[in-house]
Amino acid sequence: MRARHSLILIAAVFSGCAGNIVDSNFSTSNTIFLPPSQANTVYLQNRNMSDNQKVTLIDLETKIAAKGYTVINDPETAQYWVQTNIVYCNQEPPDMPMEAMVSGGFGSSIVGTLGSVLGVAGSMHPVGAAGLGILSAAQSAVGGLVGSVGGLFGGGGSSSKQTDERIYACVADIQITERMKNMPDKKEPGLYQTRMAAGVHQKKLDLAEATPLLQERLSTAVAGHF
Repeated sequence: MRARHSLILIAAVFSGCAGNIVDSNFSTSNTIFLPPSQANTVYLQNRNMSDNQKVTLIDLETKIAAKGYTVINDPETAQYWVQTNIVYCNQEPPDMPMEAMVSGGFGSSIVGTLGSVLGVAGSMHPVGAAGLGILSAAQSAVGGLVGSVGGLFGGGGSSSKQTDERIYACVADIQITERMKNMPDKKEPGLYQTRMAAGVHQKKLDLAEATPLLQERLSTAVAGHF
């Protein structure tokens, strides 16, 4: 009897979550195709410059390994570098839909309400961590400004506005570098870049509910290139 009550409680919790989610969507600036290859070692580097530091893409390694690749810790011996950077993760600004956030492509600025700008102009080289740390601090400050402005126009007002449906969006820049062991010295490594965004449309904003869904969607999309 106790087990039955537990099952009913679990079902009620999940049905409540599902009832809050209207739908989810995904957008990308461009499609990239990696050339066919027998290379199977991957180095991962995940960065997050957004307001939501809980989006870590921690499941990306498992998803890539499931496709037969070996994830290693040495960037110099890896045949692929897969680098991700979460550049925005907050409520979708009223004047900046998710599709517009990705339209500028990899590394472009996100311009929101009142001209607030979230620029992403840093290098994604694994060795250049010092410069990236400085950029991260600056981006976090600007990202907070974008989030504050979004809250001013999207989260304030009367209590009826508090229950309006919201879209919580995460935007990520993706860079994949192809580094073949037998590549001729004069040949540049293959470089593939794209910007992706995942969004969850909720009846009532619930960050804890949206975060794992967005993370899973982005990780699946990145791993889908292999």
